[in-house]
Amino acid sequence: MDSNSFIIDNLLQQAGNESIELRASAKLEVIAKEITSFINGHGGDMILGVDDNKNIIGIENAKQYAIDIQTYLSENIVPVAPISVLPILYKHKELILISVWEGAKKPYSYKQVIYNRVGNNTGIAKNKEIVSLIENRKKADFNWERMPVLGAEFDDLDIYEIQRTIELVKKRDPQHTFTDEEDFLIQQGLILNGNITNSCIVLFGKSPTRFIPQSKIRLTVYPDKSATNTFLEDRFFEGNIFSNITSIFTYLDALYAKIIKIEGIHRTEKKNYPEIALREGILNAIIHRDYKSANGFMQISIFSDRTEISNFGSLPEGITVADLKKEHPSILRNPDIANICFIRQYIEMVGSGIIRILSECKKNGFKAPKWFDKNNVLSLIFSGVSHHVNENVKEGKTSKYEGINEGIIVNIEGINESIKGVLEQILSYINKNPMLKTSDIEVFINKSNATTERYLKILKENKYIEYIGSNKTGGYKILGKK
Repeated sequence: MDSNSFIIDNLLQQAGNESIELRASAKLEVIAKEITSFINGHGGDMILGVDDNKNIIGIENAKQYAIDIQTYLSENIVPVAPISVLPILYKHKELILISVWEGAKKPYSYKQVIYNRVGNNTGIAKNKEIVSLIENRKKADFNWERMPVLGAEFDDLDIYEIQRTIELVKKRDPQHTFTDEEDFLIQQGLILNGNITNSCIVLFGKSPTRFIPQSKIRLTVYPDKSATNTFLEDRFFEGNIFSNITSIFTYLDALYAKIIKIEGIHRTEKKNYPEIALREGILNAIIHRDYKSANGFMQISIFSDRTEISNFGSLPEGITVADLKKEHPSILRNPDIANICFIRQYIEMVGSGIIRILSECKKNGFKAPKWFDKNNVLSLIFSGVSHHVNENVKEGKTSKYEGINEGIIVNIEGINESIKGVLEQILSYINKNPMLKTSDIEVFINKSNATTERYLKILKENKYIEYIGSNKTGGYKILGKK
């Protein structure tokens, strides 16, 4: 049972908004009509188990009913849309929260009928409204995400990441079938008219920056409180979205470090940063950034007193920074990218990212972060979330990796301290992320392929790691770990 009660609190405070529907109970057919109208509109949320007066009634056997609702909506709303259905425990009562974004492939229908939302009411769409939905669909087909990538071929895609995505689609909806990986991409709109799209390359490309240079992410660690030409670390993440997410989060987890307390035989660990909040902030930037501009960028800057996440692209028209902390239309700049990230479970709940960031910071004793939207750049600043690199590192007296590994020690004769630090970081990375490929490790340590291969060879020869499986689907694991 999901316990995200803070989401319910936020929605109930704004009940009456046309994008929020409260229902003490409802049949599957009624739910499907309402959700279809939300998808054809600006998205929305339905809470089951709460009446119109905000009285908490509850839903019996909410967990199973949520599964039934998810299955029913997936089978009966066409085309397929990202819909999250979650049971939530709220004030000792079981509720169900159903959330959807505005659809990118309008019009959507339930049992071949198109439903529309007008104010707080749902009804069958009129001919004029249907025409408008179709026009919106045509415009969406010409946005940046769906433009063809000249010169890109199927071999330029990471088949393993596509297969992992297909597995999660089938797990969510066993009736969904695909002939092969290419058929899956076609059904998802990531291959259009035989052409690989921009969003497909950003999501699944082996080397996305070869085609879309601005898709890279820069991460810079500064020794003090200001951005200067002196920095402790400056690296670029140039893989696809999933490769970048893995590499960035693993690096940050090591950089921020954690407090380890041992009392008697008990060991407790506490991270020095609001992990979930920072993760949501970085994911939001990756998913919502404006990729289409050649000048586009995403920058993660870590100072001795704060962490800043900046990405090219202002908030959607009609949305202000003040709106972020309350219920607002879920307008997606990159709906195809967001949809796949939802399938991959990087997005836990549709439309809850901002609220989750605020809640997690408060729960972990950090100040509420602040957003700034200026000169077509959206920035998120986490005050007090800083690196924990020791003073020797700042002064350049020792390896930049010292003090930020996970306690894995390399004891190999003839290895200098600098290389030893890198090897320990590689081991920490593999320990947290089994089955990594050479290319993943190459991005993480920011070294050439030849240098990375040399380091891995040292670790293999000294029996620290082993390679498991085939060249295509295999990866490195710490020796002896099952």
